[in-house]
Amino acid sequence: MGSKSTYQLSDQWLGKPRPVRVVVIGAGIGGIAAVKLFRERFKDRPTTLVIYEKNHDVGGTWLENRYPGCSCDIPAHGYTYSWEGNPSWSKPYVGAEELFDYFKSRAQAYGVFDHVHLNHRVIEAKWNGLKGQWSLQIEDITNSTIISDECDVLINAGGFLNKWKWPNIDGIDTYKGFLVHSAAWNPDYSFEGKTVGIIGSGSSAIQIVPNIQKLKTMVSFNRSPTWITPEFAAEFAPEGRASLFTEEQKAQWARSPNEFLKFRKEIENSGNKFFSLQFKNSALQEELFETSRAVMEKRLGGKKELASMMIPSFAVGCRRMTPGFGYLEALASDNATVRSDPISRITPSGIKMADGTQFALDAIICATGFDNSYRPAFPVIGENGKDLREEWRDEPRSYLSVAVAGYPNYIMATGPNFPLANGSLIACLEQTLRYAFDVVEKIQTQGVKCLSPTPEAVAEFQEHKDAMMEELVWTSSCRSWYKNGTINGKVWGPYCGSVPHFIELLSQPRWEDFKIQYESQNRFQYLGMGKTVREVTGGDLSWYVTEPGANQDNQAGG
Repeated sequence: MGSKSTYQLSDQWLGKPRPVRVVVIGAGIGGIAAVKLFRERFKDRPTTLVIYEKNHDVGGTWLENRYPGCSCDIPAHGYTYSWEGNPSWSKPYVGAEELFDYFKSRAQAYGVFDHVHLNHRVIEAKWNGLKGQWSLQIEDITNSTIISDECDVLINAGGFLNKWKWPNIDGIDTYKGFLVHSAAWNPDYSFEGKTVGIIGSGSSAIQIVPNIQKLKTMVSFNRSPTWITPEFAAEFAPEGRASLFTEEQKAQWARSPNEFLKFRKEIENSGNKFFSLQFKNSALQEELFETSRAVMEKRLGGKKELASMMIPSFAVGCRRMTPGFGYLEALASDNATVRSDPISRITPSGIKMADGTQFALDAIICATGFDNSYRPAFPVIGENGKDLREEWRDEPRSYLSVAVAGYPNYIMATGPNFPLANGSLIACLEQTLRYAFDVVEKIQTQGVKCLSPTPEAVAEFQEHKDAMMEELVWTSSCRSWYKNGTINGKVWGPYCGSVPHFIELLSQPRWEDFKIQYESQNRFQYLGMGKTVREVTGGDLSWYVTEPGANQDNQAGG
């Protein structure tokens, strides 16, 4: 006779949810969406959601970025949540203030303020393997105190353009004039009648330049050329940036949801075809190259020297391309100077170039972007005491952009190789959050303590991603933040496929790619005492019996 098993049955029904605490970092577009998705999915389950937001309000990038000309480059109807459009946009390409108002209104409608702690910055996350939880340290900015929290699942929705940085130029701390970064704008300073230097040639600088150039004198310091293209989805804005929606049009959309949905889908379809342009040496890429070159030459007013400086030779899209309304015209103006040669240093009175030229400047605007390393802004300590900031010092290696080997129950809403330049960004953000809640549900209902992707799954995804990137424009020879500011480095920015590809990939988690640890030594303990919730609550026990043409709700057992 063998010894009696020590296994203990669990007194529960199949899949009975256990209490789970979820913490989301950030109340921007992702954090706001997370609340709506969470409430719909877990409203009848013992699940808690808490959001920590470092700012004084929700809205993320549209709260923080308020520089002159700050706006969305794509039609606003393609920059809303997939489940709900906004028929009240004032125009196709709306500014930061209107975007903030929209997302703030959605936060109020979805109940975000019931979950969020504003002015709270996560300063450390440490995995506790014994408890199967993340231990968090949070700074209460208002009171300058540190509080502690724990959670079963940690979702980082802090964004990929969140930690702005000063340019690495000698002497920046010696400058006596007005110094500002585009992501930390000071609205109280007047540039009227000033000589202003603008460092940078990315999307922020492209939007700022036309607004500053017209005030007096401007010097634009452009280290790298950038493709300036026709407006994105221009067919939906026949008058370009001057296009406005009439009150009649907005009212028609509001009272005709089918018509409005059709319009929104047309914009979404247009944006999601964009990925086809990203293949090197394709006919579409060649056509876009020639079209964009012609547009830039025309906007530069035939100034050949400026055109040779400003028009790239690399593939369109290698760097983030921008429509740049009024940008090239501003650079070609008589009161603007453009320099693409190296800066030697910043002096107390301005900027000195490597060739010895000095520019006396009343103000310097640094539109020099963000930390694009994808390394967290705070220690994230996973298994074996490893800090993700050190793990990713040389290269951020994720699983499908959402998870990391050795960091259980940690999901990124916009991790490395998230589809940030592939088409509809917000739809992909929604999908990563749904994926995060798939993880929450599996942990909650299947006796799972923790899970994380295997190192092998991460390595094989990275191998595929790197090979696929060789087919795409992002590996062309350009300096890009998609490659952390390098020319020929690995692509950490966009995803290696289209938006539909990404959404379909994440719609069904590949649990076979995960290392899973269970709460019990027997993975099937969650099967319980052999009954389901239908039996426990008196539900329909013949739900699987159907009849063609019959009203299923009225059939026997319903």
